[in-house]
Amino acid sequence: MRRLSVYLMGALILSGLVLSGCPTRPELSVSTSALHFGTMESSTLPGELEYQTELTFEVWNSGCDDTPLVFSVNANQGWISVNPSAEQSAGEDDKVTITVTIDRDYSAKALAFASGIITVESSIGSAQIAVTTAPNYFTETFAGATDLLGKSLVFEPNGGLSYYGLTTEDLGDAFPTDPAGGLLLDFADLGDPIAARPFGDAETVPFYGVNYDTLYISSEGWISFGEPGNSPDSLGNHFRIPQISLFPLDATLPGSMVSYLQDDEKLVITYENAPTPGAPASPNDVQIELYFNGKMTLNYLDVDPAASGVIGLSVGNQQGGQPSDFIESDLNTAPLKVALD
Repeated sequence: MRRLSVYLMGALILSGLVLSGCPTRPELSVSTSALHFGTMESSTLPGELEYQTELTFEVWNSGCDDTPLVFSVNANQGWISVNPSAEQSAGEDDKVTITVTIDRDYSAKALAFASGIITVESSIGSAQIAVTTAPNYFTETFAGATDLLGKSLVFEPNGGLSYYGLTTEDLGDAFPTDPAGGLLLDFADLGDPIAARPFGDAETVPFYGVNYDTLYISSEGWISFGEPGNSPDSLGNHFRIPQISLFPLDATLPGSMVSYLQDDEKLVITYENAPTPGAPASPNDVQIELYFNGKMTLNYLDVDPAASGVIGLSVGNQQGGQPSDFIESDLNTAPLKVALD
């Protein structure tokens, strides 16, 4: 009897070790799903723009670090090169930087848009990264919003191919602009969406270089310019009207609060405690700042990590449907903006 007990205890301990350990094989992770080669400020001529020809992404083993992840990297177009083309990662702290270089001479002085695919392949799976020289439409269909939590997406006009440049910032524990004192919006009394106009010296708000005297604020988490927008339940609807699809939510439910604030620099629209549609126990706190100089920030202080939907910018397409050269962005992987002392 004692021998049996010892055997059973040993089996339980062994089982516990197996169950509590890391996965028995490595797992492939990449830092982005898309690389948009646009324009950037010239390193030799400050204030001048030049075409980007080199970007990077990272590959690492997010599974068990007892077994290194061996992988290869290949492109399906001759004008795309990668370095290194084969490598390995021992774990999450051992990320491999892949440099992607494109030859812009493949087209007539880089005026034509082209796209390709980079494949990262290993024995346990593969991942694909889209590469394009088309404009960045700053739009993504999220299947989960975990990676937006605590992030601020900062869009600033730069005169380049995509009109805006995008960087990210860490929010901390508060919105960049305190919404206290803003005008509370009642969709039941004022309609949905609510038409709003800048007041005082600021008679218009710019969006993609166009000055609008009216914007429309929806209870569903989108803001449109010049005319009522669409629920971004598809990419086609998102791109139909000039609008910002901030986050999928329902601000008509009890406890939700939406405010409109204006100061000398900007308009600020804040959604607080607004649940994800169909998930009333998952409130969201998001804010958009529209600066009169053209800058914009989309701030995700607290979001439902399981939320999904279309998020991003739309310059508007009166013909309907998404642009023919559209490739989804990977919004949260934009360079981190570091404050200078």
